[in-house]
Amino acid sequence: MWFMNKIVNPFVSLVLRSPLHGLMRTTVLLITYRGRKSGKEYTLPVQYAQDGEHIYIVPGFPEKKTWWRNLKGGMAVQLTLKGKILSGEGILLDHEADGEKIIKGFGLYLQQFPSLAIYHNVRIEADGRLNTDDILNASTTVKVIEVKLNARNSK
Repeated sequence: MWFMNKIVNPFVSLVLRSPLHGLMRTTVLLITYRGRKSGKEYTLPVQYAQDGEHIYIVPGFPEKKTWWRNLKGGMAVQLTLKGKILSGEGILLDHEADGEKIIKGFGLYLQQFPSLAIYHNVRIEADGRLNTDDILNASTTVKVIEVKLNARNSK
């Protein structure tokens, strides 16, 4: 984790803020949020899947990370996406209240990153589709963040 936090993440953040952002823009964005306790602003690169005005983020190895917990209950976030600064409301989806959203967001995320399916015990069928039952099973434990982009971003 030290290598990711101290070397990889700063390098990726630098690229995403530069004119070279196109090298990663279809798979990685920067999310900026405030720590609930510290009030400090944090920015980190994350992989994402997009469905219109909805961005879905699935933190990898969430048991080893804490940043996603700041979004429980929702908070304003800023995204650097495809070279643009966008604002939105980010929320850690709740397994009981948001089950369908989790399944949708998680499914879209795995479609975008099928190589990650194995880490969630989701099989890829012979036709290339993700096994629906596996997605349902994995969705009960995975952490999914939904960012609803603000309408004023498109103006």
